[in-house]
Amino acid sequence: MILYVILTFVAILIGMAISVMAFGTGGKRKKIFQNIYFSVEEVNGIGVLYTKTGEYSAILKMENPVQKYSADIDSYYEFNHLFTALAQTLGDGYAIHKQDVFIRKKFHDESNDNHEFLSESYFNYFTGRSYTDCQSYLIITQENKKSNLFSFDSKKWRDFMVKIRKVKDQLKDSGVDAQFLDGNKARDYVDRYFSMNFTDKHLSMNNFKIDDESITMGDKRCKVYSLVDVDCINVPSLVRPFTSIEVNNVSMPVDMVSLLDSIPSAEVVVYNQMLFIPNQKKELSLLEKKKNRHASMPNPSNQIAVEDIKNVQDVIARENKQLVYTHFNLIVGVPIDTDIQRCTNHLENLFSKLGIHISKQSYNQLELFVNSFPGNCYSTNPEYDRFLTLSDAAACLMYKERIQHSEETPLKIYYTDRQGVPVAIDISGKEGKNKITDNSNFFCLGPSGSGKSFHMNSVVRQMWEQNTDVVMVDTGNSYEGLCEYVGGKYISYTEEHPITMNPFAIKREELNIEKIGFLKNLIMLIWKGTQGIVTKTEDRLIEQVIKEYFDEYFVNRRIVNLSFNTFYEYSIVRIPQIIEENKLSGIDLAAYNYLLKDFYKGGSHEVTLNENLDTKLFDETFIVFEIDSIKDDPLLFPLVTLIIMDVFIQKMRIKKNRKVLVIEEAWKAIASPMMAEYIKYLYKTARKFWASVGVVTQEIQDIVGSPIVKEAIINNSDVVMLLDQSKFRERFDEIKATLGLTDVDCKKIFTINRLENKEGRSFFREVFIRRGSVGAVFGVEEPRECYMTYTTERAEKEALKLYKRELKCDHQHAIEAYCRDWNLSGITKSLAFAQKVNQAQHVLNLKTKTEM
Repeated sequence: MILYVILTFVAILIGMAISVMAFGTGGKRKKIFQNIYFSVEEVNGIGVLYTKTGEYSAILKMENPVQKYSADIDSYYEFNHLFTALAQTLGDGYAIHKQDVFIRKKFHDESNDNHEFLSESYFNYFTGRSYTDCQSYLIITQENKKSNLFSFDSKKWRDFMVKIRKVKDQLKDSGVDAQFLDGNKARDYVDRYFSMNFTDKHLSMNNFKIDDESITMGDKRCKVYSLVDVDCINVPSLVRPFTSIEVNNVSMPVDMVSLLDSIPSAEVVVYNQMLFIPNQKKELSLLEKKKNRHASMPNPSNQIAVEDIKNVQDVIARENKQLVYTHFNLIVGVPIDTDIQRCTNHLENLFSKLGIHISKQSYNQLELFVNSFPGNCYSTNPEYDRFLTLSDAAACLMYKERIQHSEETPLKIYYTDRQGVPVAIDISGKEGKNKITDNSNFFCLGPSGSGKSFHMNSVVRQMWEQNTDVVMVDTGNSYEGLCEYVGGKYISYTEEHPITMNPFAIKREELNIEKIGFLKNLIMLIWKGTQGIVTKTEDRLIEQVIKEYFDEYFVNRRIVNLSFNTFYEYSIVRIPQIIEENKLSGIDLAAYNYLLKDFYKGGSHEVTLNENLDTKLFDETFIVFEIDSIKDDPLLFPLVTLIIMDVFIQKMRIKKNRKVLVIEEAWKAIASPMMAEYIKYLYKTARKFWASVGVVTQEIQDIVGSPIVKEAIINNSDVVMLLDQSKFRERFDEIKATLGLTDVDCKKIFTINRLENKEGRSFFREVFIRRGSVGAVFGVEEPRECYMTYTTERAEKEALKLYKRELKCDHQHAIEAYCRDWNLSGITKSLAFAQKVNQAQHVLNLKTKTEM
């Protein structure tokens, strides 16, 4: 017994020493910090906080389950169900203390990658941009019944360890990522709370100065706001887990306290949410007594009280609800020279809109601050800090949202979140840690002026930088600048230099059903056109001729070389024979001979299908086929598009790295019934060879008016990208049905470019991206170096060419010089600066003040 007393005394001394080291000494008020913790120790990887009043606590670091601006009302209710279930699991004698810490940070690139020039410019552009991050912690505390003599209760201890693990399992089962803080991390978190410093690597404790209005610590000033004054509980009689804001005439659900991340001048905000779970029988008995007491004094106010208590009792009995005591407060930290009244005004306005009037009493600043220490929630005064309510009502006031974070993925495509901070996503949906798609094919829709080409420039640039072969089919010079920057191959179709290939020149091992299908489609396209009707007899006939043609070359050696010329010569002899042998009728042989002859030697397109494609293209990593000059040709346009698609297939089969084919408006040339099966084949084959195919369009009719688009393209694209759809709003129901969009998706889509998130940012466009069933809105915001690479504005392209010509440099150095002068000019509009350069007709070579 004596040994036990000695050990206990020594342990108390050690605990006091730890407390002194952590919190300092001296002064009557400072001693309050010495009376919080007995010790912090680690038990099986879990950091357990022991308070001097005998409570046990464990801390879980968690991520809130509701994505901000997710537009998903159900997710807010699911959060409520989760936390009411946690309260049921813990039961009598436990408290849930949730701390959401909002921290003002400045962006810096943490990827540690060696970036290409444009990516380096991208990260330099965002470096230093302010944003608000959120860290969430869940503290589970077991109450100790206060007495003069503390004793260890092994049964209570086991109950505590079992229940905190149950809580973690419940969070995991609900899709919430949560991990216990170990001993060191728990100590660090306590210290960070004490200093209100959640960002610096190293902490220093500053002197405290406390008055009735605030707490000053070093160069920081904090004020604690109690959300509810228990003397006059000004809260709405009915609450729900979210509130709504109007965006572009659409109701968007957001967290009840969503604006806590934008308090003026706040560097740090800690939102404390405490639920104390009492003995339910005891509380119900007290309610009954209170009801009877009111009923014994009949007057209108007492009658109302009786009816309110009856309603609560009915709900508890009927729906098995749980009574809890709650306390909510906010700790707002600002620079010491800041007028904290601005924060107070902001919070009063925010909460008054919710029907909540925050407490005017602020004299107990230190008490509220200390009682909100992790694990110290039972120090809150039951008389004037806590109020009784139902657990699901209390959960409504809990913070539920998380901000977008970069995904764990080898393929990082950077967008901005809706605060304007870069985040990396797996654009394919299948390469990241969390696989959310079956294929990475995509479909992009955006009206003219919505930033569609700018967006696609950004995507393919980043993919190319990450070892992806890019092939693009364009009809508007949208990718000329990017192609020049990356040193790619830019191929324009002209009459003097048409895009050519020899699709028949293959090796024997390449002869398969897929290749035969491609050649059959090629022949049918010339013979029947894109909208022509092909009978089963004609389809079978051409397939037979192609097979026999290759047999004649590979087996019988009767054909000298493989080309369209030799195929044409063979077919016009063999087809009449097959018709005669099989007594076929209704085949327009004259049209076949006449139309295909145009591609035979001596015809106007004799080189198109008889000259081998440049073999170097297979080694090129970035190829743009510009076919704007033939976009109105009903035969050449689809034919050349088909040829390019086959070039991609050969590259796709041979090369082992990631590949992507992007077809802009040219895809419409082949979206015909005759080509539908081939398009399906292309999309499905791409999945097998680490490749993806994407089509880009700006016409709503292209998707709502064509079953081919839906069946062949959309149904085989797990990634959908939509830019501003305001122009299509009157007909959006058709888009919604065609793309299989949900109501939640639509709410997000109609907030594109409509949030109040433009302050401090340059011009940007937003895009909705759905990968599988996961959809979100991201920003496409890039530096001037990227803008000048992507621009299709003639005056801007001419101005950049002038810099390149005069400086006799490559594309990168021309952009560097151009953007340097643009920045120094003070001109914000890109076109205005380009006009100034073009007017001067020479490199401006502007100087900084120090260079003058």
